[in-house]
Amino acid sequence: MRVGPRTYFVFILVLFIGILSYFASSTDDKKNSLSVPNAYLFVSTIDGSMHAVRKTTGQVKWSFKEDPVLQSTFPLRPGSVFVPDPHDGSLYAIGAMPEGLKKLPFKIPELVQASPCRSSDGMMYIGRKSDVWYAIDPETGIKLQTLSIDGSQTVCPSMTSGKAPIFLGRTEYTVTMYDAKTREKRWNTTYLDYSSAIANDYEYDMFHFASSSDGRVVSMELDSGKIYWEKKFDSLVVGIYEWNGDSLLKVPVTHIAKETLRKLMENMTITDNSGDKFIDSGELYFDASLYVGEHEGKPYALPSVIEEGTPLIERYGRLIDGPRESTPKPTQPDQPPGHAFKITIGGVNLKLKNEKQNRTPGEIEDQAEKKRDKPNTQSEGNKTPVAVGHHKVPSITPRFRITHLADPFYPDPQTTDDYYDDEDDVGVGLRESGGKESMSQEQVMEMLKMHERLLYTILATIGIPLVIIIIFYIEKRNTTPNVPPDVPANPAGFTANSSEQDNISASDDDSSSGLITVGKISYNPKDLLGRGCEGTAVYRGKFENRSVAVKRILPDCFSFANNEVTLLKESDEHPNVIRYFCTEETPQFRYIAIELCAATVQEYVEDSTFDRHGLEAIELMEQTMMGLSHLHSLNIVHRDIKPHNILISKPNAKGEVKAMLSDFGLCKKLAHGRHSLTSQSGAIGTDGWIAPEMFRPECKMTRAVDIFSAGCIFYYILSGGLHAFGDRFKQQANIINGDFNIDMVKDCDAGEFTSKELLKQMIESDATKRPTVHNVLKHPFFWSRAKQLAFLQDVSDRIEKEDPEMSSLLRELEKDSIRVVRGDWNVHLGTELRGDLRRFRSYRGELVRDLLRAIRNKKHHYRELPEDVRRSLGSVPDGYVKYFTSRFPRLIMHTYNVLKPYKHEPVFNTYYDLRPDTNDNVKKATEKVS
Repeated sequence: MRVGPRTYFVFILVLFIGILSYFASSTDDKKNSLSVPNAYLFVSTIDGSMHAVRKTTGQVKWSFKEDPVLQSTFPLRPGSVFVPDPHDGSLYAIGAMPEGLKKLPFKIPELVQASPCRSSDGMMYIGRKSDVWYAIDPETGIKLQTLSIDGSQTVCPSMTSGKAPIFLGRTEYTVTMYDAKTREKRWNTTYLDYSSAIANDYEYDMFHFASSSDGRVVSMELDSGKIYWEKKFDSLVVGIYEWNGDSLLKVPVTHIAKETLRKLMENMTITDNSGDKFIDSGELYFDASLYVGEHEGKPYALPSVIEEGTPLIERYGRLIDGPRESTPKPTQPDQPPGHAFKITIGGVNLKLKNEKQNRTPGEIEDQAEKKRDKPNTQSEGNKTPVAVGHHKVPSITPRFRITHLADPFYPDPQTTDDYYDDEDDVGVGLRESGGKESMSQEQVMEMLKMHERLLYTILATIGIPLVIIIIFYIEKRNTTPNVPPDVPANPAGFTANSSEQDNISASDDDSSSGLITVGKISYNPKDLLGRGCEGTAVYRGKFENRSVAVKRILPDCFSFANNEVTLLKESDEHPNVIRYFCTEETPQFRYIAIELCAATVQEYVEDSTFDRHGLEAIELMEQTMMGLSHLHSLNIVHRDIKPHNILISKPNAKGEVKAMLSDFGLCKKLAHGRHSLTSQSGAIGTDGWIAPEMFRPECKMTRAVDIFSAGCIFYYILSGGLHAFGDRFKQQANIINGDFNIDMVKDCDAGEFTSKELLKQMIESDATKRPTVHNVLKHPFFWSRAKQLAFLQDVSDRIEKEDPEMSSLLRELEKDSIRVVRGDWNVHLGTELRGDLRRFRSYRGELVRDLLRAIRNKKHHYRELPEDVRRSLGSVPDGYVKYFTSRFPRLIMHTYNVLKPYKHEPVFNTYYDLRPDTNDNVKKATEKVS
């Protein structure tokens, strides 16, 4: 291609403009640089205010106010009071427990993330999370715009300072508690927090003390102990942030008792000649406590340090008046105090003790009692039902645990044991993710942001001229005579609903736009349906006045055409295999007339306007496997299963459609007595759908390659168009590495867990572990609700007379039962059915056998059940089966796998494939290679 002077001129001009725009934008950036955020701290207070405070002086530049950080209601009836921590959303409980104040094992954000959930005390939790962005003028603090899920709202467009705004993200977490027995709302709270990362303690050079009961803050330099500033805000400080380029960074804040902070500043500081204050040398000892305070009549709790000897409220209150122990217990002055941690500021060690010294229990109790006996000046209706003051640091209570969490199907007992050290109850602790990976991702993103404008400029200066040159080349090519434009490939495959038209290829002898007739086949070259590989084209045509798809093949592919025709003739009598009509030939082309279809699986999945004519996804997958089963029974391996090669027929006289396998060009027939093909047997398929063993040296390709491709198709259908092995540029590499993700399976009658079990088996990297096509068709994934219920009843009948002590079948059935029945299956049933079960016999909630017995018995006596129980169970079989499988999604697959060794018993013949187990033929082929 020759490029003229005009093109070079355009390239140089664009390059020059790009460089100018880069330097101009850099200058603008410097003009609008955010001078405020880097020099200021952002102080958040419990009343919802945010203050921009100069780091070194404490001068407030601006403030704005939003909703309070905490908004809680008291219980509507007697019970535990839940007290939130405004700093991080931790929760504490007090009031109804004999052990007094206790910390709950989860925070409000974690509770929202886990909701809807239930705790072990019978409470049900509902959570909601909503986010908002505030665009703030960095000079004035005026809120310019609010961005939320509901849209954008411009608050103050005419009062901007001209500086680029800073964006502060804020998240609102709302938790509501309901009593599972009475269905009454017991408590709700709202916690608001600014979106921020956590600062690295080792890199932050300041230290902040904040009073736990009022708005006083002291900030100092960590290395020298120099006190930068001391200030009292209107309400309690709950968080301090610094600016981190484009977001907030949460810095450490140590909350301290008000009196302790006052004494520290009055007695432990010195002033140098210049008037600067410093922390004095020496050692200061503190105790840890939990301060319970109130804001606008609502309680809050904050971990706080206090001066050694400060009285603590160790109990909520006496249940019965009685004598107090007033005799001091002897102290042990020689015993060194233990320290939980040490803060060093300017060479001064501030040590936090984990055991209180020099106080007697009597003194502590007396002072705590006095504090509780003080009259409350608030109205009775707005009174805080918690003793205000410094409490003993509470331990985590096992009383309030969240169940039904972690795994979407069942709680993980191992997590429960680690978290609570309790083997009797099934609960789940909330897990915290590590930070190493997230930090590395943040660093990468930060680096990209730093060079974002430079990258854009480079792309613009290179990309724009390249696009111009390509356009120039295309225009020049299009003006060249005798070279018509090529026909674009139709991604929908060989379908009848495509409207694409094209001129005849230059290699076709008949260049007219009229009808072309070859023997019994006729077609119009303009009526193109799509293009395949190696120059193959498909047209809409006629065969003996029947509408067909005409496949035109070049001479180079005649061998593939011969193979396809041979296999079509042998296999097309099955309703789920494309029908073959005839073949015609000219010196230039070979024509194959096959059945004309309405669409491909790709259109079925991705085109929301496509009329499915009642063909459900599970029927589509089952019919695909029935067609594949027919091929495998004829020793034919398809080797190119993909969405384009599974077609949807046109509606028949009843308006029904069906799935059909097509495109047999890459099919291979196994020789009699052979179970595999060598990798040199022919083309291997389409990237993204090829089994991993096809890329291994000296591999033996078996029917299992089709099972793998079908598994990818199944996930494609169930997920609404996604691929189990990622985007198309990484699919084949991920397939080879066995790196898949099937988390986006949509709900279906079989259940999410059963679907994933089948998918994992089908896309297994080891071909010997994949099921056969017959195994797949017999899998519970394809069972109707009626068949699921019949299976569970048959299993229950089979194990009813087994001896619990001697039966190996029962031992296998009860293995891992805690995961199947989710700890105690009784707990997860509705109150109506649970009450009815207790009327007749006792069931053990930890046994799978008893769960199956309950399902069987209630089905046998369904008509005799009370109306409310029948209503809760739903109709038989659909509603009845769903009632149990939705609560115990592992039940069917667990039972199915346990009973597989007994499949030859007559009662189970209809549920299992009685042929040799999973891919025995594959194993034999593999053994021959090795």
